[in-house]
Amino acid sequence: MRSKPRATVVIPCYNHGRFVADAVRSCLAQTDALVRIVIVNDGSTDGESPAACDRCADMAPTVRVLHQSNRGLPAARNAGAAVAGQENWGEYLVFLDADDWIERTFVSRLHRAIADEGGEWDSDASHAYCQEKLVDKASGVWRVPEWDPTLLLVTNLHPVTTLIKRDRFEAVGGFDESFTSGYEDWDLWLRFSARSWRGVRVREPLFAWRRHSDNTLVMQATKRHAELHAILMQRHAALYEQNARRVIALSNNLLRRADANWLDETGDAIYVRDLRNRNCELFDELELAHRRIEELTARVTDFEHKPAVRIAKGLFKVVDAMPRPLAAPVRSLARWARRAL
Repeated sequence: MRSKPRATVVIPCYNHGRFVADAVRSCLAQTDALVRIVIVNDGSTDGESPAACDRCADMAPTVRVLHQSNRGLPAARNAGAAVAGQENWGEYLVFLDADDWIERTFVSRLHRAIADEGGEWDSDASHAYCQEKLVDKASGVWRVPEWDPTLLLVTNLHPVTTLIKRDRFEAVGGFDESFTSGYEDWDLWLRFSARSWRGVRVREPLFAWRRHSDNTLVMQATKRHAELHAILMQRHAALYEQNARRVIALSNNLLRRADANWLDETGDAIYVRDLRNRNCELFDELELAHRRIEELTARVTDFEHKPAVRIAKGLFKVVDAMPRPLAAPVRSLARWARRAL
């Protein structure tokens, strides 16, 4: 019989105290797994999050709260992971942001995927990852791709919320704390890949990413993609140089599959540019339609409040309550009056 996996879930929190209890509850609800939780309040400044984190410690004895000055997301995660290392508890780590949550079988299902890959500790698997469910202001499922070391050099393959072998995480030194603007998880996967370790994919949406803002950390990182990717290439120069031909061939193939090979003078892909422009036009049309609906609704509301209309509606209610032989002539008269009005 397979033993239950032991995992420490690290939940960094910066001004997301209104969500953190949901994240903790999702961890406490894990089935067929032994889970401890470390919440790291990373210098929250909203006046509410520190206390919200502390309240979570009352939910279960397996919940611990750390408070530190603001050091950024990678450092907060490292601080939580250090607790598991110092106490030598849990073979696995999970990094869950305070505004997200995991499904009940997250730990057990991902653990099974690792164990099925030729043995839990003898395999080259460093972590297991799953599909991402988008909720709140977003919808759908990110059906993450299969692990591919070459594709990983081109794009990040999956979210940070995975089940990671703690010894592998510690072997590479945890998250690089200089990546405070994003892509710290991508950097970690590249360091795993450089050691010929790999992620194991589970094709199930066991993790929920809550988009509650129009300016998330993911969006901020995407806006700085060129800068952050240049840093990744510099940090992993040997890996990129060794795989340069494969990366170039794969990148070109991806451009072709996206109809992005043909460019205009601005450097934008013509098909993507036209599609983006069309989306903007559709958005403008929807905005116009929305305004027209609001105007019509206001006119209908105004019409409904006119005294003559209110009297006519009251009259029809009375007529509807009459016996059918008496109601017919009165209803005809009411219709005539309504048309006249």
